[in-house]
Amino acid sequence: MTLDLGLSPDRAPRVVLDTPVVVSALVFGGGAPSALRQAWQRGRCRPMVCKATLLDLQHQLSRPQLGFTQREQAGLLAEYLRFAGRVRVPEAADGEPIAFAQARLAHAGKAHAVVTAEASLLGRPEGFPCPAITLDDFIAVLDDLRVRRHAMRAPTGTVAP
Repeated sequence: MTLDLGLSPDRAPRVVLDTPVVVSALVFGGGAPSALRQAWQRGRCRPMVCKATLLDLQHQLSRPQLGFTQREQAGLLAEYLRFAGRVRVPEAADGEPIAFAQARLAHAGKAHAVVTAEASLLGRPEGFPCPAITLDDFIAVLDDLRVRRHAMRAPTGTVAP
């Protein structure tokens, strides 16, 4: 069963993507991460970023374990930001967990969902204005929207001569 986020099939959902989800889509690909990257590239969803989430993504892409040069990091960021909506949110306190910034971003950007790999955030965490769902669930929602969009466009009442 697909989650019902109350989405209209004719509009791309606004979504806050947790940093590990974005890194998986940009770096590792395959399966759901690849489907997510294609979805934002094709306009099937609209990821949103704020200063705090952007800084967190920059930090994660600069981790030595990933082995990216500064130029490669900048290229990955530019590729993502080309499709992401930038939203102004109140500044975070130093040392504040990124989940707080995500909640403020979801609120300010009127997000339909927060997509996260963090099990403790799944559901509707306190302070979040929308559900927090897994990447697999979000891909299922996007697939359902695509089916509904095609059904809306299909001709009805066609009678053979």
